Amino acid sequence: MASHPRLRSNTASDLISQLPEDIKHRILECLNTREVARTAVLSKQWNDVWLRHGRLVFDLDLGNLLGGNICLKMITNVLLLRSGPIKKFTLAISKLEPALKQSDIDVLCRFLSRNGIEKLHLSIDADGDTGEYYTVPVCVISCPTIKQLQLGYMYFCWPVNTQPASMFYGVTSLKFHFMEFKPNDTGILPSIPHLEILVFFDCDGINHFVISAPKLKCLSFATRIVAEWKFFELHFPVIETLRFSVCPLYNKATAAINVQERFPIATNLQVIKLTNFSFAHTKCITLVIQLLRKCPKLHKLEINLMEYRHCMIYGREFQCPDPTSLKDPESLFNDQDLRKLKTVKMKEFRGLRGEMLFIEAILSKSPVLEEVFIMESVGIDASVAFKMTRDMTSFPRASPKAKIVFGDPKCS
Repeated sequence: MASHPRLRSNTASDLISQLPEDIKHRILECLNTREVARTAVLSKQWNDVWLRHGRLVFDLDLGNLLGGNICLKMITNVLLLRSGPIKKFTLAISKLEPALKQSDIDVLCRFLSRNGIEKLHLSIDADGDTGEYYTVPVCVISCPTIKQLQLGYMYFCWPVNTQPASMFYGVTSLKFHFMEFKPNDTGILPSIPHLEILVFFDCDGINHFVISAPKLKCLSFATRIVAEWKFFELHFPVIETLRFSVCPLYNKATAAINVQERFPIATNLQVIKLTNFSFAHTKCITLVIQLLRKCPKLHKLEINLMEYRHCMIYGREFQCPDPTSLKDPESLFNDQDLRKLKTVKMKEFRGLRGEMLFIEAILSKSPVLEEVFIMESVGIDASVAFKMTRDMTSFPRASPKAKIVFGDPKCS
């Protein structure tokens, strides 16, 4: 009788160990670095799988436990033990003591670039207090196998002795977070032939990252310093999705207003998503209206309005609910501007006059519109919400299919 429990235990162990290898790799992908290491230590079979596992993640949890030297030594040992290519590598750590050297980052990236790396995420905050960053290694910029690249807390300097055709050659997705771009003194406009997704989040100097990207589909940026006009002018004719923040704190955002006549036709742009937008800022409203007029294929528009508490923080010009630029909704668009628009979503809606006139203009000039989804701002007065709903449902509609849906902000 005593042998049965042991038999059942051995059987269970065999069932786990005999899982297909691809399933084991998927299990390892769901574990953090510490859990993977423990699993490999406790089981020789899982250790063998881990040595062939080509997707490695070293994150903040690891950095908080180990010092800089120990962390670097451990990462180096793990890489050297690999028996196959390293397809995915993530290093997202901050403020190691002692800090890693630039040469440590260079050596690490050279090793990865020679071992089939396809997805690389480097986010290394050397010292958030001083603002000192590492520099993106040249081997990362010229690596032909990288397809998805995410970089954070680093300087980007254009390489001088690298062929322009080799820069990000195989990259399809390029994401920058908290980066600082240095001027391009090479005099060459690099082309990234396969790039489809380009993202900037809180970066400085993005006007220095001027490239040609003939296959770019999605451009996204949220940054306090808006790029110069030439940055956008290159990409507007090809992109299909545009995401950006319209926070009126951006002093340079108004500069684009002066080049309305040069606003290129966004031939392929189908989806626009705006964040931090305020109908209390006249110039930003003008900018967005000019943008919508230049998107003949636009079918989806999403606007996340700036929360009221943020509007109050940003100064006097945000407290004006009646912008003079929105007197007549009929004058905002002509009959051709929104002819393919089907869906509109607005969040943090407060029923201000500017917001209401904009919705009225959308309804009256969108012949194929199907849905306008309104998410009210949290804490909006019940009487204001009732009046807003009543007025909005009475607006004339160019599309017989157009319906207005109100969402509960508490369920968002």
